[in-house]
Amino acid sequence: MVEPLITVIVPIYKVEAYLERAILSITNQTYSHMQIILVDDGSPDNCGSICDTYAKKDKRIQVIHKENGGLSDARNAGLDAAKGDYIAFLDSDDYIAPFFLEVLLRTLNATGSDVALCPYQTVTELEPVEFQPPSKDKEWEKAHYFVYDRKELLLNMYDRNHPDATYFIVAWNKLYKASLWKEIRFPKGKIHEDEATTYKILDKAKKGVYVKCPMYGYFSAPSSITRDAFHIKRLQWMEALTDRIAFFEKQTGEIDLAFFACKARADGAIRYYYPLKEQVKDSEKEQEQLKEYVRAALREQKTYGSLALATRIGYRLFLFWPALYKKLIIS
Repeated sequence: MVEPLITVIVPIYKVEAYLERAILSITNQTYSHMQIILVDDGSPDNCGSICDTYAKKDKRIQVIHKENGGLSDARNAGLDAAKGDYIAFLDSDDYIAPFFLEVLLRTLNATGSDVALCPYQTVTELEPVEFQPPSKDKEWEKAHYFVYDRKELLLNMYDRNHPDATYFIVAWNKLYKASLWKEIRFPKGKIHEDEATTYKILDKAKKGVYVKCPMYGYFSAPSSITRDAFHIKRLQWMEALTDRIAFFEKQTGEIDLAFFACKARADGAIRYYYPLKEQVKDSEKEQEQLKEYVRAALREQKTYGSLALATRIGYRLFLFWPALYKKLIIS
């Protein structure tokens, strides 16, 4: 029986210090039937040469050299070239456990799922951590393998519904059936690209399985647009949530899913309001837009459902006395 082909896509830009670690974590997988696509997104350092060197050593590796277009564009280039039955993503400063693909594929097939995911472990050192493989004991599996239907997968993207919500949002800790990506691509030129895309994938999945065992090393780099001083591009998160609200209102008619996205947008607006106001000059228009997202959550209760009393009080306090809200709630 021919093993299914897994395509692993790695978008690459200015990660010379970490790239070999990422590549080796893929080539040393216990599951070997892979297509490895390294997308050199116009990296100005030595990344392109490193990719070419490894491609000469391993025939499974395909290198795409392209002009810089950003993370989404690089991932999309990999998707366009993918031939696998399954798709996985690895960010080029991260790495995966040696059994990452084997475990996720085995669990996905055993449960009849369309997508499998696992927790990630935040790492700060260059030397890879040693992940512990999940037990094959049936009792362990019952306690650590969680199967969700489509609706549960989508609801799990919110902290209110799942303690590990972030694991359901990011693109790179998962193994997907390739069919889920037909006609879906990441938004070019945007950050928070996972927020704008993953829900569309989970919407197409009939079932997903969560393996509660860390198998992905998420490297906390010294500098990143999502970790440095506040940048106005972060407001693209609000845009992604606005699109998600419209998606569930108009395409699926699921008001409860729109409600969770609306509340998440309001909560995010409050979180971003203060660094925006304090760090970005001439941002009055954007500050007012963030307040409008909070007003919308209050206004749309008749459509989406009632917010908790404490939430309604908190939102109104923020709108009328943002300084007092910060002092009482945030400080």
